[in-house]
Amino acid sequence: MEFSQFCACGPSGYAALKQKVDACARLGRSYEFAACALPPGCAPAQAQVGFWRTGRDYLLYFRPSVAYAGLDPRLREFFCRGAVQRYPGFREMADSLRALDAAFTQPQSSLFQALKEALQRQVMGQEEAVEAASFKLWCHACKREPLRPLSLILYGPTGVGKSELGKAAAPALNRCLGEERYRLVWTELNTFTQPHSVYRLTGAPPGYVGYDDAPVLEAVRRCPHTVFMFDELDKAHPEVLKVFMSILDEGRCTARREDPQGERELDFRRCVFLFTTNTDLSGRERRLGFAPPAQGSDPAPSAPPPPSPAGLAHRLYRSDETARLALARSGVLREIAGRFSGLIGFRPLDREARERITAKQIAALGREYGLDVAQVDPAIARSLTPGRAISPRSAVPVLEGALTPVFLAHAALAGRALGLEGTPDRPYLRPLDEKDR
Repeated sequence: MEFSQFCACGPSGYAALKQKVDACARLGRSYEFAACALPPGCAPAQAQVGFWRTGRDYLLYFRPSVAYAGLDPRLREFFCRGAVQRYPGFREMADSLRALDAAFTQPQSSLFQALKEALQRQVMGQEEAVEAASFKLWCHACKREPLRPLSLILYGPTGVGKSELGKAAAPALNRCLGEERYRLVWTELNTFTQPHSVYRLTGAPPGYVGYDDAPVLEAVRRCPHTVFMFDELDKAHPEVLKVFMSILDEGRCTARREDPQGERELDFRRCVFLFTTNTDLSGRERRLGFAPPAQGSDPAPSAPPPPSPAGLAHRLYRSDETARLALARSGVLREIAGRFSGLIGFRPLDREARERITAKQIAALGREYGLDVAQVDPAIARSLTPGRAISPRSAVPVLEGALTPVFLAHAALAGRALGLEGTPDRPYLRPLDEKDR
């Protein structure tokens, strides 16, 4: 008997179960199932499941008690209720079991969708890139015993959302998993231009300058689920990439110093490594690091994303291989290029995406003045979005110049949700009612 059968037996099945439980209750005993198989992530894997009626209440119990360490939030909430669960009626107990059916028919797919939706709220106009990153993060987060860390290169023009996705990854994972598991460590690689700067990652040898400084990679000792974000990979010295060879392949490296327990080995298998580069790895690459320009032809465009996870995995493999070849042609060693879990391309932003980013920037600017700008009139966002710009960051000075007088004039509205309305020439802030939000 499997526990999932109680969650998918249908109305007739629940009617039969109620009849059995009620009959056993009249005899003063419970209705039990020994060695019932529990969902993956449960400890123990099997337990006795019993149903008992006492008065009008129905009890569902597990013997021994069950601890759930999986990722599905519905199962986590269910098993957190304890070894004995009391319901005011059979219908309430059946509804509680029925609500778990999706956790078995679509295992963990809800986490993938939740991750994708969470990242899309932060990264605008990059639906395919967000879907690819969410899929890779989902696959890695679902592993109980990963053999190596997840490592992604996010490539594309400047200002299209690569760094934004890196900043959003850890909070999105924590929110979707329902626990503070991941933490972000951000490193700008444009300051790693000399061979000796490698020591800032792994630690300097005894007697060298910087020996007492905490190296970047030792953050894994404090949090085994660290998201390491390395920005501007193309600015770093080639020796920096070599440091990651064993880390990305084996998930381990040796630290210069021992931890308080005398251990030197650093374990990165549950970590996520994100790298960004402005280099075009779709076939029209420019120089990466210290390598000379490469000669190559443009690849064929990839097929539209298939709906199934298996189809999506095959599509991502094809795009990964195209980018890996471009990375190798740019001068990166093939043995390094092949170690990355995925290479995700970001495209230039269209006008609609840039207008949505402008609205987001207005809200962020409002917070700097102590104001909660919850809504922005699309016409105002459109008028404040530059027609041509190197990146959306270019619009920030325009927003400050245009909206600082407005924010100062409405400082008394601090603490209330506001909407930016009016005309592009005469914008104003209006308090929002509950129905406006």
